[in-house]
Amino acid sequence: MRAAIIQRKGTVTLSEVPIPSISGREILVRMRVCGVCGTDIEKMHGEQITPPVLGHEVAGVIERKGEQVREFEQGENVVVHHHVSCGHCTFCKNGSETLCEEYPKSNLSPCGFADYFRVPQALVDGGGIYKLPSNMTFEEGSQVEPTACCIRALKKLGDILGKSVAVFGVGPVGLTHVQLLKLYGAQKIFALDMVESRRKMASNLGADHILEPSGVSQAEITRMTQGKGVDFAIVATGNPRAVETAIGCIRKGGRVLLFGAPARGAMLSVDISRFFIREVTLLSSYSTSEVEMRMALQLIESKRIDPTKIITHRMRLEKVTDAFRLAEIGKDVGKVVIENS
Repeated sequence: MRAAIIQRKGTVTLSEVPIPSISGREILVRMRVCGVCGTDIEKMHGEQITPPVLGHEVAGVIERKGEQVREFEQGENVVVHHHVSCGHCTFCKNGSETLCEEYPKSNLSPCGFADYFRVPQALVDGGGIYKLPSNMTFEEGSQVEPTACCIRALKKLGDILGKSVAVFGVGPVGLTHVQLLKLYGAQKIFALDMVESRRKMASNLGADHILEPSGVSQAEITRMTQGKGVDFAIVATGNPRAVETAIGCIRKGGRVLLFGAPARGAMLSVDISRFFIREVTLLSSYSTSEVEMRMALQLIESKRIDPTKIITHRMRLEKVTDAFRLAEIGKDVGKVVIENS
């Protein structure tokens, strides 16, 4: 079978590998759609801070199941979450499942960008497989995980209703944030990105104001919030400069949320006294749990949000190298997904 591997730093290629074997409590899934995530690009360049397995936004069909699996049947359409927590440690008991020591240990094998991938027992036993509702497409299913990540992040900010929010970086996850913010009743949404096409997409999805992230944009946001600044700022990019700009746009007592994964070793240069005297809160949100996976599945199934609106490019598995290059460039590109029949 075919699977995408990092041949060398900066290059993803499609290679022939054996079809994974499965044990009694494991499942083999035939991939139908897998989205290219920003973290996949970081992994391609060796800059990741998350486990170096490509492809985790996946939906497919159960090809084969172990003899001890009773919850699923061969031929069922499923969405798979690539990480699960233990459920009983201090982190899990206090709503911090993504900090569980077991969380990053589970993953798909060999990767999500493959004809078939093995779902290990940890994911099967931990509830990381979801039956795809009959009214949902594989494309929609592939976007459950990134949507769940955004839901978890927004929960950390608190009540969105009536708040002003600035989203820095409106690539695929930033655009998902815009959709959710609109659904949650944000009063005013600012979308900031260097790429004009992405700003236009954000406007089409409900952003009230679209701006380039610069010193001028800070002044504009301050002016449009009557000199106060926004209640919340979401940094949906790993660029440290975006964090610094976001801090300059936040009101007293506001909250800045780090969502985009930074490269290892990335540094901030900020005046910490501004955090202290203005009581600004700096938060971060990594990945998602099964709680938000179920919430995302329900939101998409009920058509309250449509994640396919951010998909701009659909490419076959044999074009995975081109797909990564396209996603990395970012110009005139939203979400890139890999399709496989």
